[in-house]
Amino acid sequence: MRIVPLLAAFAALPFVGCDFLVGEEEPRAAERLKTFELIVEDASDANAFEQIYGSSRVPFATITLKSVSLQNTYTLVADSTGTARLERAISDDYVVTARRPLSPDEYEAVFGFASPHHTLVNASQGIVELRADVADPLTIRLDDIRADAPLLISEIYACGPPDAGLYYHDKYVEVFNNSDSTLYLDGLTIARVYNSSYLGLNYVDDSEFVHSKTVWYFPGDGDDYPIEPGEFVVCAEDGMDHRINAPESVDLSGVSFEFFKNDAPDVDNPGVPNMLMLYQSSGYDWLIGGEKEGLVIADMALDSVIWRDDQILVPISTVIDGVEYLDDVTELDEKTLYPGVDAGVTGGIEFYTGKSMERIVDPTATEFRLRDQNNSSLDFTVIEDPTPEWHYTQGDQ
Repeated sequence: MRIVPLLAAFAALPFVGCDFLVGEEEPRAAERLKTFELIVEDASDANAFEQIYGSSRVPFATITLKSVSLQNTYTLVADSTGTARLERAISDDYVVTARRPLSPDEYEAVFGFASPHHTLVNASQGIVELRADVADPLTIRLDDIRADAPLLISEIYACGPPDAGLYYHDKYVEVFNNSDSTLYLDGLTIARVYNSSYLGLNYVDDSEFVHSKTVWYFPGDGDDYPIEPGEFVVCAEDGMDHRINAPESVDLSGVSFEFFKNDAPDVDNPGVPNMLMLYQSSGYDWLIGGEKEGLVIADMALDSVIWRDDQILVPISTVIDGVEYLDDVTELDEKTLYPGVDAGVTGGIEFYTGKSMERIVDPTATEFRLRDQNNSSLDFTVIEDPTPEWHYTQGDQ
């Protein structure tokens, strides 16, 4: 466990007072850094810890908090009473995840059969407010028991390369097998999250469906496209060596899949298998936002698609993973993806800087696995260059 000190962060900031941290009046020195007490409770329908241990308190849960204003991250572990203390922190809104893995024996005590890879999580409480003038402990409610996601969105490269004008054809999304079993991509969908600021449409609070106007799926009949444990797979806008047109771009000529729109003047690499279009309302190519977007990968039924007007409704119950990025990671009120899928955001990248967003390594795993707390504010980092089908910690490929 490591708690990041804040003094260096304050020293690097220009002196503009602390109004933006706690309110209109500058806080007294004693109020600027405070110790906050946190209590972790089981609020799930199963009421697992009450059943097993006779108390709703959740001991030894891992809590991660990220200051919205300063972007400092803290990781805590609750003690045997389900209590943790966040020391020398500012009053602020914090992105929060809290997780407590259930052992197979604990799972069996609640559900009658043993099963690994289930975790009690805070599905609904993605943002908390810590205030220096509130003395009561803050309760973090773990309200859902979830199976660990086997397949993750591991990287999104969207902003475009530098020094190449308005070149944008090198975008891609990458998925990763985070399990210990062979999985199959056949028939899985990748969907963009639809919203329209012009029409005032934002479905962030819809807990049943992801609304989309761009849905593609992997080819195959069920077992044609395996992805092995620890393997990366890139789906590129165009599977070509983009360095030919943009020297600071990336070679995607040998990736696993590309989005080829056969009803438009798109470029097709016959050596790269094509993703299949279920529906795309507009555009000559698969395209994601350079600075802001939401994406999900889902296992939805392709033969019984749910429509609402000109949108496909992807049932959230079928979503395997989802990630959202924004141009300003502190503006969480601009989210478009339901927080139960992704409680935070990654990003903060400007157009045409060549930077990418990649999921970080899980520091608790005994083998190479990526972190998945259903919170992109904590699960992702920004890297200087894209890393198609490898990870930035693995060195140059």
